[in-house]
Amino acid sequence: MTTIKMLFVIAGLAMTTTAFAGDGTKDNPYTVAELNAQKDVLAASGATVWVKADLKGLGEDGTRTDNGDYEDADKKVHHRMAGLFEDGTGTFVAYSYHILSQIRMSDWTNTKNLLIALTYGTEGHPYGNAQYPQYASNEEPAEAHFSLGEVHGALTLEIKNGYRGYHIGSCYLVPKNVVATRILANYSQNKGATITYSDYNGSEESFLIPKHSAMVLIAAEGTYDFVLSTGLYDQTITNANSLGPGVVKGENVNSEKEAKDRWLFRFVATAEKVGFERNSDDPTKVILEAPDEIILKVNAKDSHFAGNWSWETSDKKWISWKGKTAADFGFTTGINTTNASTESEEAIYDLTGRKIAQPAQGLYIQNGKKYIAK
Repeated sequence: MTTIKMLFVIAGLAMTTTAFAGDGTKDNPYTVAELNAQKDVLAASGATVWVKADLKGLGEDGTRTDNGDYEDADKKVHHRMAGLFEDGTGTFVAYSYHILSQIRMSDWTNTKNLLIALTYGTEGHPYGNAQYPQYASNEEPAEAHFSLGEVHGALTLEIKNGYRGYHIGSCYLVPKNVVATRILANYSQNKGATITYSDYNGSEESFLIPKHSAMVLIAAEGTYDFVLSTGLYDQTITNANSLGPGVVKGENVNSEKEAKDRWLFRFVATAEKVGFERNSDDPTKVILEAPDEIILKVNAKDSHFAGNWSWETSDKKWISWKGKTAADFGFTTGINTTNASTESEEAIYDLTGRKIAQPAQGLYIQNGKKYIAK
C-alpha cells in the first residue's frame, strides 16, 4: 500500500490593503466576505484555503434539493454539480463532482457552519487520483470558480450493534476507529460460490470511499463524523463490489439483465444476528427501511452453490456475515452474533417499508405479500 499523502498545502496570503480576522487556515478560516474579497489573489496563488459557511441549497442558484443533470432556458443539458454556500457576510457557489454528485440535501445530516477547503481558479483543482486528476465538475465552468476540496461537519452517522450498511452520493474518508468493508460474491467452476471481504481500516490508512459505494461500516456503538472529499488521497478502493446502494425506502427492484438469477438481500445487524436477509418472495425485489441502506446481490442458481459454502437455510433467505467481526477490531458492541441455522425470521413491514415489531390493525407486507392484521 502506498503512503497516503494530503496533496494540498495551506498557503498564507499576504494582503497589502486589508486585515482579515481569518487567515484561511483550518484553525482560523475565512468568512465568506473575506473569501470573496481576494478572489484575484487566490486565483493567482493557486492556494487552498478554508472557510466557514452553510450549504444553502444545491445547483448554481441554490434552488435545488438534489443534484444532477439539468436543462437551462435553451433546453441545453448541463452536468455541473454545484452548491450555494452562505454565511452572514455573503454567498459563493462551489463545484465538485465528487462531493456534490447526485446527492440530496437530506443525505447530509448537517448543512450549518461547515468547515470547507477550496481553491479558486479556472482549471478546477489539481487533486485526486495520482494518475487521473479529478475536476470540480464533469462539466467545468469556463469562468473562474470555487472548487471544493473537503467538507467537514456535514455527515455524522450512528452505528448500532457494531455494524451499519451505508452508502451516499458523495465520496467520504473512513474515520479513525471505523472499518469499511466491501464484499465480492463470485463463482467459478473450480471453487464454486465464494464471498470475499475486504476491510479498510481508518485507524491505519486514509481510505477514500468512492461516491455511491455501498459499504458495511464496523465500529463500536456511537456516532462518528465523516469528512466529505473530492479525492485528495490516492484511491485505494476499487469498484469491484457485490454490495449495491438502495434507491428508495420500501420496495427496490433489481434492474440488471438476467435479474431472475440475481437475488437481492438486505443487510441486517441486530443484537442477535448479522448478515443478509431476503425479505420478499420475489427474490429480485427487496424492502428497505431507508434509501441509504445497502443490498447484497448474489447469483442464486443452485449450480453456483456447490462450492465452499452453500445456502444456510432451506428457504434460502439468509446469508450470515462471514467477515471480520466488530470484536476482531477490538470494538465493544454487546452483540451476540450467531449464524442462522433455521428458517429466517418472517419480518413484517408497513406499506412505507418500515419494519414493524407488533403490527396493529391495518395492511402490512410479510414475505413480499400483503396481508391484513385484525
